[in-house]
Amino acid sequence: MTDLKIGLTPEIRAVAEAYGCTTAQTAYLLATAAWETAASLEPVREAYYLGSKAEAYREKLRYYPWYGRGLVQLTWEANYISAGQKLDMDFLTDPDAVMEPDAAVKILVHGSMEGWFTGKKLTDYVSATRCDFEGARHVINGTDRAADIAALATEYLAALQPDTRRTLRRGSSGDPVPELQTLLASAGFDVGAADGLFGRQTEDAVEAFQTARRLLPDGIVGPATWGVLLAA
Repeated sequence: MTDLKIGLTPEIRAVAEAYGCTTAQTAYLLATAAWETAASLEPVREAYYLGSKAEAYREKLRYYPWYGRGLVQLTWEANYISAGQKLDMDFLTDPDAVMEPDAAVKILVHGSMEGWFTGKKLTDYVSATRCDFEGARHVINGTDRAADIAALATEYLAALQPDTRRTLRRGSSGDPVPELQTLLASAGFDVGAADGLFGRQTEDAVEAFQTARRLLPDGIVGPATWGVLLAA
């Protein structure tokens, strides 16, 4: 699901970069869009999975015609009005405009970063000092499938930061262990001396870092842990 060319992935990355999103924030935005659109990374309408029965279903919704649309399912008239005002677009008289790529991508990025959907901002969970991909689900929809989306965000983070650094674990030595130790120390996790030896103290620091960043605390530094360390 982490194809960086599929659907509106390039557009999401471009708008996120222009907004000033970090790599980790961009990874979460992509994971959200991928999850909400069944991996298509294209705008969808609420209940699209019902096929020919979808429109009849939508017409019965109390918030019709402002039903869920886009990469994050913008819903309710008030939210259409608010998003339109913030982006200088008319979503009230033309709700389908939310399906346009430019609008859908900006709603995803600006809305997540500024707390349009639930009042929670992506920066509340993913920042230079925090990488809580699971908690970040509160930005869109409480805790619904939070762990699944967090795992997907971790995959995107690794994909966005292709790296040749080898996987490290207790007993590893030489490059890039000193870099790992320096990064951990810079993040506030005590490794003692950056001596290039992955010993007990470094392992403890890795596990503490992983726990703090909501990663699997296994003490192994693979693509996901490297990605979060380098994004800090």
